[in-house]
Amino acid sequence: MDKKIVGVNAGKIWHVLNEVDGISIPELARKVNLSVESTALAVGWLARENKVFIERKNGLVAVSYTHLT
Repeated sequence: MDKKIVGVNAGKIWHVLNEVDGISIPELARKVNLSVESTALAVGWLARENKVFIERKNGLVAVSYTHLT
């Protein structure tokens, strides 16, 4: 996958996280209308930039601006 596409998808996810903080990867994928794989790549991009936290919540991987615990 092209890095530009991953970056664009990261932007979509960033905007969704402004509305909903603490969301699972599958739920996030549905909200941004992307595959789980594309969503995970974009979340990794944001995590690398220290813009999100990735944690396990109820057995699922969740993404948030702050720690969920």
